[in-house]
Amino acid sequence: MTKSRGLSYAVVLAAAFVLWTPVALAGTQGFSALLGLAAIPAAFLAPLKRVNTITITVALIALWATVSSLWSEENSAIIDGTLASGDFNIGAAAIRFALTALAGILVISAALRMSPSSARTALFVMLACLIIHAVWTLAMAFAPGWILSLYAPFSDVEKEAPQNMLRSTNAFLLGLPILIGAMCALPGKLPVPSIVALLIAAFIIFCMIGSDVAWIGVVLIALAIGLIFIANRNGFRILFASMAAFVLVSPLVLGIGGTAVSDAGMPLPSSVQSRVWAWQLTTEKIAERPITGHGIEASKEWRETFGDHPDLLEEMVARTGIDDGRWDVYRILPGHPHNMGLQIWAETGLIGALLVIALLLLIGWRLPAPAALPVSTSVAIAALGAASFSLFSLSYSVWNEAFWATVVLAAAGVILVHKRLTPQ
Repeated sequence: MTKSRGLSYAVVLAAAFVLWTPVALAGTQGFSALLGLAAIPAAFLAPLKRVNTITITVALIALWATVSSLWSEENSAIIDGTLASGDFNIGAAAIRFALTALAGILVISAALRMSPSSARTALFVMLACLIIHAVWTLAMAFAPGWILSLYAPFSDVEKEAPQNMLRSTNAFLLGLPILIGAMCALPGKLPVPSIVALLIAAFIIFCMIGSDVAWIGVVLIALAIGLIFIANRNGFRILFASMAAFVLVSPLVLGIGGTAVSDAGMPLPSSVQSRVWAWQLTTEKIAERPITGHGIEASKEWRETFGDHPDLLEEMVARTGIDDGRWDVYRILPGHPHNMGLQIWAETGLIGALLVIALLLLIGWRLPAPAALPVSTSVAIAALGAASFSLFSLSYSVWNEAFWATVVLAAAGVILVHKRLTPQ
């Protein structure tokens, strides 16, 4: 029975990664639907009667986020559109987040039950799809005009297409740990130079594309891999405790520290400087409701513009050289702070932050020591944690279900690598 279950879910994961490539190329928003599809068969294969502290903590985070919607200024309709018209959407962020959390738990639980013998073909399919994604990412770096022309028939090449290219790049960053783990199975001394070459190539490509968060992610991946080799007994604990500590002190580091850097007159790029101001505004909001926060997605309603802060407006005009009135109406915080730690503090308060910190510490302490795992597995886990943290720190809203769906599918891919490459 175990083998049949393992075989069936290995097939599901293989199918999910066949769809990974087109979903990533289209801009990644379909990853939440892809996770939902993968979760349907997982519901029949996961050990539903078993729960653990990690599952309970995830459920508490989702519950507290839902409760916080009661005092949030942002009140989206629970359901928008209809299935018949093709514009059906779940507007309530709390429900989307809770459903993504449930789907993620089911997928990871089912993946952990796969039998190693069933994973061979699935691993081959997964790696082939990620290599196709790698080729596409390479083309975005060296032939961006050609890629934009491919997006043109269904995407605005001025605004939407460049965003889709960056989202696809971020998805590939989360796929890198799977490729790194698989490279550990290369014969002889090939794994080390192959992984180093992959990371260097990825760094250069991400810089050419212009994705700061992706090249920073590569740097963090290299540091995380180095950490687990240096601390092969407590490496995961150090890694996830460091993430937890960053969430804890993010209002101080990003808010107060960012303000100090800005006041010092350091020559920051305008994109970085605008983000520092967004973090500063978020920190001010945290101080208003430090315990419970302002409620889920409340930052959508913080509409202060540079025109409301003449000193910031003057500095933005001076930095950009653009004085046509656009900055007068431009929001300081465009929808969310672009840092999940700050957003957790601002929208769910100390209670939400402590729950997230507890989850990170539980993951770090529940994972086996790196030395107790095959090198392919420990390297892939560390790399996925670092890549996810880079995107966590600089990119998406914490309630972006497509991001978390991508992380879960990548984690399932790491499990597939572990199942296939672990000596029996």
